[in-house]
Amino acid sequence: MAYFVVPLAAFAASLLTLFSGFGLGTLLMPVVALFLPIELAIASTAVVHLANNVFKAILMGRHASADVFLRFGMPAVAAAFAGALALGALADAAPLFEYALFGRAHAVTAVGLVTGLLVLFFVAVESSSRLERMTLDRRWLRQAVS
Repeated sequence: MAYFVVPLAAFAASLLTLFSGFGLGTLLMPVVALFLPIELAIASTAVVHLANNVFKAILMGRHASADVFLRFGMPAVAAAFAGALALGALADAAPLFEYALFGRAHAVTAVGLVTGLLVLFFVAVESSSRLERMTLDRRWLRQAVS
């Protein structure tokens, strides 16, 4: 089942983000987490992100602004490495608490809790109608980053 659902979800989410620019991780990571441990789900979602971005760069790279790439893309790469380090640190932490549900034992881990809260946050942000009206003017970007 995972061999069918995960690639289908990856393709659909990647196609949606081609036009919207948002949502790949928000849509794909929970689907992958149904079949893999959370740390592996995050890592495999990151691989799909990388492949998707390489594909978009090949497809539309000549239309991209080098200035925007340097101001947003490079910090995103640095943040991805920082996130990987944080994930590694959280993954080694002991479970925060354990509980039983329907006769099965479950554990809430730091990485699971942080990941769940982040997914909920990004779903709320991406579904906000305020973002639909938001635009970024290049002059404002230059002033904000300078």
